[in-house]
Amino acid sequence: MGHAPRLLRTLRVAIGLSLALAAAGCESLEKFNPFEEHKKPIPGERHAVFPEGVPGVDYSTGPGQPSNANAVLDAPATPPTPGVGPSR
Repeated sequence: MGHAPRLLRTLRVAIGLSLALAAAGCESLEKFNPFEEHKKPIPGERHAVFPEGVPGVDYSTGPGQPSNANAVLDAPATPPTPGVGPSR
C-alpha cells in the first residue's frame, strides 16, 4: 500500500515533465505571449555588412590550430624512492 502513492507521484511528475518538454519544443507556442507587444521592424533598407565575406577569413581552409597546441609539457615528477634520502 505504501508503493501506490509514490508510484502515482512519480507518474505525475513524469507526465508533467514530458508535457513541459513538449511545450518547450513546440514552435506554435512561440507566438503565444499575451504580454509582449508585436514588434514592428524599423523602416529602411537592409544591406549586407560584408557582401563578399568577412575580410581576413579564408573559408576554403579549416580553423587554425591554437598557438598552444604544440606546447611541450613537463614530464611528471617521479616520486622519491622510500629509504633513500637526499644526497649530501
